[in-house]
Amino acid sequence: MDIFKNHPDTHHICIINARDIPIGVVERQRFLSLMSSPFSYALYHKRPVTLLMDDRPLMVEARTPILDFTKKILNNKISDINKSFIITHNQSYVGTATPFDLMRVSYLHSNRISDTLQTRTITLHETLHKIQAATHSISTESRNLRDESENLSERNRTQNQHLRESDKRIKSTMEKTRNQNIKMEESRNYIQHASTNIRESCVKINETIEKFEKISEASEDIGKILNIMKNISSQINILGINANIEASKVGDHGTGFGVVAMEIRNLSRMTSESLMRTKTLISYLQDAINTCSGSMRDNSQTLSGIIQHVDKIKYSFQEFEETALVQKEEIHQLNQIMQELNISTAQNNETVNNTNAICDNLFFNVSELAQMTNNMHSLPAHYNLQ
Repeated sequence: MDIFKNHPDTHHICIINARDIPIGVVERQRFLSLMSSPFSYALYHKRPVTLLMDDRPLMVEARTPILDFTKKILNNKISDINKSFIITHNQSYVGTATPFDLMRVSYLHSNRISDTLQTRTITLHETLHKIQAATHSISTESRNLRDESENLSERNRTQNQHLRESDKRIKSTMEKTRNQNIKMEESRNYIQHASTNIRESCVKINETIEKFEKISEASEDIGKILNIMKNISSQINILGINANIEASKVGDHGTGFGVVAMEIRNLSRMTSESLMRTKTLISYLQDAINTCSGSMRDNSQTLSGIIQHVDKIKYSFQEFEETALVQKEEIHQLNQIMQELNISTAQNNETVNNTNAICDNLFFNVSELAQMTNNMHSLPAHYNLQ
């Protein structure tokens, strides 16, 4: 009674034994009702409190979930709803409570859950708006990516066509270069052969010049001999004149000798004329030989210059041939690069096709995600979580 008086908020008191195990509950209303009856003080004075307690209280293990215990209370009789219950842990006393406490705690817990759910609903709304914005952005970017992929595919097709044309032109250039190399090789052989022939001609011309020089020297010797013969002819002519003079002195006896002297003079005159003609012919021949020798010497020098130019041309052809071979190798490497680029373009086309397929799948998934987001966005309003 003193406990209830000093603690007006206390509605029930748990009775435990020496081992701290609950054995009953004394409820305030029932206790005060019994104690207010006539002769209650005389009946219960100095009697154990167990006479006034409920010896079959409702007990619950502390680890029991609230929902399970609430179902258990609701399944009992309606009169048990107003009774207190004892909370134990391993059969030891922990505390007491009433169904009102249970309702209050459940209400507070429901409010916390509602607040949490409301907060999460707001967060979910914000997240859904962000998902919708991201979905719209992804959808737009997917369309842009698909458009860019189609443009890239078109550019790859155009590039592939240009590559095929370039490959044809490179092959045609390689074929022309090969033919030019063959013609250059033939030209180089012709030039080498002509150079050999020109060198042989130069050698022959030089030999001819040497022979002409010897003929010229012989002509000079012949000219000297002719001069000697001319002097002899002059001496014979003088001798004939002297013989004719001597024959005229003798008279008739010297007639025959005079005829002989006359014939000697005629022979001397004819010899002199022949010598003059021969000397003229030898002079003309010597001039002609000198002219031909000079011309042939000039031709030899010209041919020597031609040989030098031919050698330069031959070296130029060799350098050009080497350059052509290098260009041929470079064109061959370029052809290999073009083939690799062709393969890479084909792989790019395949990648673009795969990207288009991925974009289509992504666009489909984004559409489904947008639809699901719209459906989820309508859930809070439908269920009225507030």
